[in-house]
Amino acid sequence: MSSSSASPVKSHGRRERLERSVFLWQLLLAVGVLILICILLVIDIDLSSEPLLLVGVAVIFLATMAASAVPWRKFPRRATMILPVLDIIGIGLIEAGEPSLGAALFLVFPVIWLATYYGLFGAILGPTFSSLVVGLNWLINTTNAVDTPTLLVLGIVFAFVSTASYLGTQKNLAQRRLLRQQAMLLEEAFDRTRRQERTLDEVINAVTFGVVAYDRSARPTMVNRAHRERLRQFGFDESEIVPEVVYREDRVTPFLEDERPHKRLARGESFDDVVMWYGDPGGYRMALAVTGRPLSNAAGQQDGSVWVSRDITAELEAIGARDDLVVSVSHELRTPLTSILGYLELVLDGDDLGEESRTHIEVALKNADRLLSLVSDLLVASHDDQVGFLLNFAPTDLAVIAKQSIQALKPVAEERKISLLLTTIGDPVVYADEFRVRQVIDNLLSNAVKYNNTGGRVSIAVIGDFHEVEIFVSDTGRGMTEEEQKNLFERFYRAESVRNTTIHGTGLGLSISREIARAHGGDVRMSASSPSGTTMVVTIPRENED
Repeated sequence: MSSSSASPVKSHGRRERLERSVFLWQLLLAVGVLILICILLVIDIDLSSEPLLLVGVAVIFLATMAASAVPWRKFPRRATMILPVLDIIGIGLIEAGEPSLGAALFLVFPVIWLATYYGLFGAILGPTFSSLVVGLNWLINTTNAVDTPTLLVLGIVFAFVSTASYLGTQKNLAQRRLLRQQAMLLEEAFDRTRRQERTLDEVINAVTFGVVAYDRSARPTMVNRAHRERLRQFGFDESEIVPEVVYREDRVTPFLEDERPHKRLARGESFDDVVMWYGDPGGYRMALAVTGRPLSNAAGQQDGSVWVSRDITAELEAIGARDDLVVSVSHELRTPLTSILGYLELVLDGDDLGEESRTHIEVALKNADRLLSLVSDLLVASHDDQVGFLLNFAPTDLAVIAKQSIQALKPVAEERKISLLLTTIGDPVVYADEFRVRQVIDNLLSNAVKYNNTGGRVSIAVIGDFHEVEIFVSDTGRGMTEEEQKNLFERFYRAESVRNTTIHGTGLGLSISREIARAHGGDVRMSASSPSGTTMVVTIPRENED
């Protein structure tokens, strides 16, 4: 309801309450006077001999009739003051007619009425006019009227009663205003909460993520439209929330009952991106990445939970298609590479080959052999169930390997005026697979040159101690952001800043390098990265623990 339409209704209600209160106040005094008259009749007092008393009673009852018959809501509020004023006059006439009755005490009723309903003016008018009426009776009839001390006491009582009534009324009005304001604020808060709830409901139902919320007893309290639609796609009843059978990431192993997302949430567990498959093998299927969080109240106690599911079917299919493509291309590359290696070896076996040609073919044979190994690594990296690398351990001088890697990259670095510096401290010899360690160093050096600035510098430091040898590769390139560092060793990951540039790569180099280092019992890590460059560190133990 609008404020313009509500205002007349409220005004009408206030006027009806005014009429009711006027009649009740007047009726209260009339009943008191009626009781007084009844008492006079019982004790056999001749009322006909007291004309002023009868006139006073008549005035009061006429005022009572006016209170019930006159439509006071049509008049200003102040117009109703005539009734308590008439009451004071009527009581004054009763007091003048029979002073011994003590009717002046009835003046308390109109005094309270005036102080309660007519503000400060009424609070002053009531005791003042009442005291004047009593005082006038005293002046006219000094013999039978109240004595002077009683007159003074009555004036004080009227003033006190009026003041107390006025202050009490003002206090009640202030409290009512405060309560009204608090009620309005509470109503606004409720309206705001309802609006927020409706907005949240619309937002949750608009997103493509499935959202399910539970209360503290693990009963579902909210299921959004996306989740209900997924259930309908598989013919499930919406009351099930989670199908009876869901499968793990391998697509064939069902989740155990206690491992299902809603069961884990009921135990207060949190989880991120748990892969869950809907649908039986051989039929229509959907993969969901599920994230769940328990909810807590202000006291820190669990007060429900919520889980969000995201459809990742297309992503997993794309990853599968990518891996299939990598495997297919790698297999297709292995056959011609094997043939190239065979024919190069046949050429080297010939006696009519010149020295310069032999040197060139040896370089080609060596790089073709490396390319075949890289293709094999690509095949290994494309499988989630990879068995690792085959390593041939032997004493290996890491400083010599670093020098060879620098020599191989020197032409590329010179084209961009990038200087390559090598420093060796301590014994650089370890027990490792020379080819695989060369692959690691080549990857790190290649990245340092590839992502460096023109005219920059790449420094390699081979530092050996008693237990291990560390290789530090530092560049003066663009550095990496925190987000890029988080995904640094993920397969096929390439930073957004270089993905659309002319700098090419597969996103496998660092992943394969770390796997090689770990296969040796060591590791590859980033030591530092800033806008002024990056430092990568390779750790290789002296002796392989296997």
